[in-house]
Amino acid sequence: MELIERYLHETGKYLARKNRADILAEIKSHLEDTLDERTNGNPTDEDVVALLKETGSPQKMAASYAPQGQYVVGPALFPLWRLVTGIAIAAVLGAQLLAWGISVWVENGFVDTAEMLAGLLNSVPMTIGWVVIVFMILQAKGVNPKLDEEPWNPRNLPAIDNTNDIKRGELIAGIVFGSLVLAVLTVMPDKIGFINFPGGDFFANPIIKQYLPWICLSMLVNIGLSIYLLWRGHWNIATRAMEIGADVFSIVVLTLLYKAHLDWSAAHGLNGFFLSIEQLTGDISKNYYLIGMEAFRMAFGIALIVTVVVTISKLVRMIISSLRAGRAADYSTK
Repeated sequence: MELIERYLHETGKYLARKNRADILAEIKSHLEDTLDERTNGNPTDEDVVALLKETGSPQKMAASYAPQGQYVVGPALFPLWRLVTGIAIAAVLGAQLLAWGISVWVENGFVDTAEMLAGLLNSVPMTIGWVVIVFMILQAKGVNPKLDEEPWNPRNLPAIDNTNDIKRGELIAGIVFGSLVLAVLTVMPDKIGFINFPGGDFFANPIIKQYLPWICLSMLVNIGLSIYLLWRGHWNIATRAMEIGADVFSIVVLTLLYKAHLDWSAAHGLNGFFLSIEQLTGDISKNYYLIGMEAFRMAFGIALIVTVVVTISKLVRMIISSLRAGRAADYSTK
């Protein structure tokens, strides 16, 4: 009974981890016993579909196991609470890390690391607490998503594929890091470069500033996609296509950056990183500047190659997932 397994898998996404296994076992037993009684042990797909329609959608079933007043945040609001909590934590940590980075820059490298870590650790439970309080008020006021507003078709249940589950930790970390880098690029674009040792002079990378709008747009696209995935809760063909589109745009931006650094190097008489090392004669500050720009070029070149390879692998996975979805659709129409 594949439909029942798919129904249970989807219902489990809306249940708390603590009692999930027991609740799903109870639901499965109820569904199978009901089918046996109705069909004398010989259920058809139509019998399963009819029973699941009577039972209600996975969201509605999960919500029935959380009577009002027994949960701080019940299953009806739990997916939204999880999304809002992740975004709130990412925003707070990103803001604190940005403030810390600016302090390091302003104070010439001095910062109280213990105070910074204490602030980060304290902000997480405080943020979660405020979000919980807001959702407690919403639940007490009876503000819950309406379930089964439209006719629900069990045949539209997604196939069981754990590869479509998102990794929330990675997404939140990506949002935090991306927001931090984006903030630094926006606030201090002239501070992106390298320090000349010995001597301690700072050299700004002119290519970064030239292509800053494209870099920021690429990062905004990836951050927006991560937030959207947190809201969706799982991958599908559309979101994988969106991710590949974002990666292709990143490839274009990385190509522009690499080509611009290559042109800059050629204009300054450089043909490679090792040639720059051989030129460590004369004006040391000038030669370090050249080597620094070559290092940027190599970094963007490596990032470009890695992104291309990763994008191709994602495209292959998307094609495989599309073929699996097509076979599942064919099965559901039989």
